[in-house]
Amino acid sequence: MNGPKSIKIYNTRNEFIFSNGKKGISYNKSSKIFTKRDDIMLLTNESKIYDVYSVLGLIEAKSTNYIICADEIKFAGKILNASVFRIEKFSYIPEIESANINIEDIPYLKMLDDFLLRNPLYFSPKIDLTISILNMTKKLTTQPKSKIFKYTINHFCWNYSIAKCFDSEGMNEYVFPVINGFFGERDILKENEEISQNDTHFILIARKDDRRSGMRFLIRGADSNGNVANSVETEEIITFKDKEGKINICSFIEIRGSIPLIWEQEPNLELNPKIKPLDDFGKNCEIFKMYIEDMFDNYGKICCINLIDKKKDQDIIGKYYNNVVQNYKNSNKDKENNLFFVWFDFHSECKNLKYENINILFKTESVKECLDKFGYNHIKYNQESLEEDINEIKLDDNLIKNKLIEIIQTQKGVFRNNCIDSLDRSNVVQSVIGRYYLLLILSNLGFSDIKPSNNDVFMKFKGSLETTFKLLWADHGDSLSLAYSGTGALKSDFVRTGKRTLLGNIYDGYLSCKRFYINNFRDGYNQDCHDYFLCAINPKKKEFRQHSSFMFHILISILAFLTYFIFSIIKRLSMPKYYELNFKKFLFQIIIFGGAFYLSFLILTNYTQKMFLDFHTRHNKNI
Repeated sequence: MNGPKSIKIYNTRNEFIFSNGKKGISYNKSSKIFTKRDDIMLLTNESKIYDVYSVLGLIEAKSTNYIICADEIKFAGKILNASVFRIEKFSYIPEIESANINIEDIPYLKMLDDFLLRNPLYFSPKIDLTISILNMTKKLTTQPKSKIFKYTINHFCWNYSIAKCFDSEGMNEYVFPVINGFFGERDILKENEEISQNDTHFILIARKDDRRSGMRFLIRGADSNGNVANSVETEEIITFKDKEGKINICSFIEIRGSIPLIWEQEPNLELNPKIKPLDDFGKNCEIFKMYIEDMFDNYGKICCINLIDKKKDQDIIGKYYNNVVQNYKNSNKDKENNLFFVWFDFHSECKNLKYENINILFKTESVKECLDKFGYNHIKYNQESLEEDINEIKLDDNLIKNKLIEIIQTQKGVFRNNCIDSLDRSNVVQSVIGRYYLLLILSNLGFSDIKPSNNDVFMKFKGSLETTFKLLWADHGDSLSLAYSGTGALKSDFVRTGKRTLLGNIYDGYLSCKRFYINNFRDGYNQDCHDYFLCAINPKKKEFRQHSSFMFHILISILAFLTYFIFSIIKRLSMPKYYELNFKKFLFQIIIFGGAFYLSFLILTNYTQKMFLDFHTRHNKNI
């Protein structure tokens, strides 16, 4: 991003001094005490000066500690006229006065760089992105939890752990809450001339939960505290100015997350490793209760949409999930009407590219009832009652503490989607639900004469909003998929264009092969990068597992040798002598080679199992 960096950090022998002007705050490296400083201009000649956009926190490496900063950022959009940025590059400031990074620490800082490559991080200097519109309607009397993250939702704040040491008065001018997920914003060009002059924006935000976060096959299901893998809160927002000059904000929230039971699906060189639920029904009922009651507290009623297959091991865990849900409803009659469960076999219902069959899901009794009753969030505020400069809006200080917002209505429940990965199928269904509610909001506000219907959930928006909606939801799916699986989302052609295509299927095949490599041979390292950023592992306390591509190269060499050996034997025994024509001979050899490769691969997967795979430092521990 072009433009001046707004924060200066002075690194002296004993202190870090943070400044965004003539005054600043000093942090004593030994005592950990913060002091206000008025003599910033005198420090120029006695310290190393760093210019950054944001401070994320402090992290321990092998030899010393480092401040992590946002050194390069990219403008992602605006919400309430406050700019949102994506972090493109970290910089590191050593706690030791030397400007040079210790060579012993380079591998650990590279892990943080690699974490950023796969995890899109966003922040705003003016607005706390962890706070949803639904949260705003519920947190009006909440007391500040910390000095820098006053009303932050902790599990959506990815720099919460590394920023704890900077929790001091005034440091919120330098340390901002960071979310992991997605942020996209677009202007909406409206057909209605009466409102065409008013700024109207469509915003899509995804907030990943950091309480059980990690890589696709390594982190599955729930932990012992009821936190689930790949849990994401997605919020679509419409903002506009009404005839009275008030800013209106309408939003709708959806949730995705792994099946909330204890289960695993560790990589084993198979495209789809075997799913293994914990064989303890009572324990899984306890885990589900912790999870779902936390969801009730945060979101109200819950409609769980299970999109996995009704066959093989997916059928086994799907039935287990259904039995646990029914057990909870039977044991908690007072909450029975707050929980809905629908199992829609996505692959079976939509096979042969018939994605229009998603309509079947929306005609089920439970989904119809929830579509009618859940509603959406709608708040408004008078811009003039806030500060003169709209860019100085702070959701925590102004809108929440001073109660300057008017609550029109509040969302009463959420749809909670999952497939096995909670990625591809989940993104398709979430986008369809998002379409329904955005049509409902626009219709209720008089922006559109198109009313949503569960009989046709693919009704299109007018004007440019149709394209905007598809592109943002597709980018949202790719972003979440990259963080969890290592590639963009499958089935994204449908989300982007509204059609499932043969070319899209071929591209999905390529992505599946890429995922196979990453999930088996790279995700151990990626998980360690993840855990290191979240302070789950510490190089000063324990050596990290060594990661290398050497075992992968050994596997490929063995596979090549074994394939050639089997191919030579089969060719010698079965090649017909009458195949003298080159084409027939070539075709037959291709068939033999394919069979030899497949047989060799089966031998390796059956007998080597996890010998060649890349696992993380905390593997086989309760994470």
